Amino acid sequence: MSAHEVTADVLVIGGGAAGVAAARAAHEAGATVAVVADGGGATSLGSGVVWGAARDPFAAWAAGDLWRVGGRYVTVAGWLLEGAAGALRSLLDVGALPLGGTPGVLDLATHPSWSARLVAQTLGARVVTAPDDAPTGQSFREVAVTLDPEGAAEAFARSLAPRCEGLSGLLLPPVLGLSRLDVAARMGAVLGIPVGEAAGSPGDPPGLRAMRALRRWLPEGVAVLNDRATVKPGRLPGLVFRSGRLVKTRSVVLATGGLVGGGLVFEETLREAAAGAPVWTRDRRRVLSRAGAARGADPVEWFDEHTGRARGAGLRVDPSGRVLDGDGETPLGEWLYAAGEVCNGRGGDGVADALADGARAGRSAAQAIGRRG
Repeated sequence: MSAHEVTADVLVIGGGAAGVAAARAAHEAGATVAVVADGGGATSLGSGVVWGAARDPFAAWAAGDLWRVGGRYVTVAGWLLEGAAGALRSLLDVGALPLGGTPGVLDLATHPSWSARLVAQTLGARVVTAPDDAPTGQSFREVAVTLDPEGAAEAFARSLAPRCEGLSGLLLPPVLGLSRLDVAARMGAVLGIPVGEAAGSPGDPPGLRAMRALRRWLPEGVAVLNDRATVKPGRLPGLVFRSGRLVKTRSVVLATGGLVGGGLVFEETLREAAAGAPVWTRDRRRVLSRAGAARGADPVEWFDEHTGRARGAGLRVDPSGRVLDGDGETPLGEWLYAAGEVCNGRGGDGVADALADGARAGRSAAQAIGRRG
């Protein structure tokens, strides 16, 4: 078999939270797995905090140095986040700081949304003035990239040390590395106190790092293909790849995301991008589109924040995650599954729910192969 050919029991389309969970669960169920993705989707636009009612498999998989289960966090705007499933360890868990201590908030010259004084008022903290050699930048990304080189985090911490005496912890804006995942830990080791950042907004460094950390949950042996695929319905999966590669598989899991992730697209009507599967309203009462169907509509009618038809729309699936046809009862294919925000009613449920959804679909896809023989 050439490098351009891949064979896998289960193919997961999408590399976000739901896709990673589907791949890991299918692998744990004994299947060979490949993931095809050309980006992190909506997961990479997160804050670094893991939301959602479903705690597993996040709690079971989050052991190690990169994730924290539970915790209490603060946003750039000074809002306290309660009830999180967990977060990247680079975010400061303000609920775990020593009682009676005084944390510090660094007044760093960066994106104008960062107000150290506002955040300090929220936390009852002390504003820490940045040294003259502190990294600066008009965006959080510009600052974050300066802390990636070897030794940069330690050097910055040493320059901060005299200003951090007597503090119980140090909070920074969301700048603790762009590609590295250990900047907060390295700074904390130098200062001898907990060091962390505030939760970010879409596109900020914590979301990008969260996606990298989730990708580390993919087991060794799972093939990751930087590509894009479409699915053709039939008795067996028919796949067309942008690169022209040949992939043979027995089950497919669509974890392509919603409108933000690209799994749903608006072209006169709301359409599922990878398989042309029927898209349903959130309440599952009517089909918005079938493959090849299109109806003109006012975009406001579709995307109004409260009443838009696109709100919560997506694929309808059975309890195992199999995609259903336009009658709402018949599987579109015995081998086709879906998970995450591409599914009906899932939009905005959070990373933890996407992980649980993906794990269920991946496990079902792997187990169904054995039943089909």
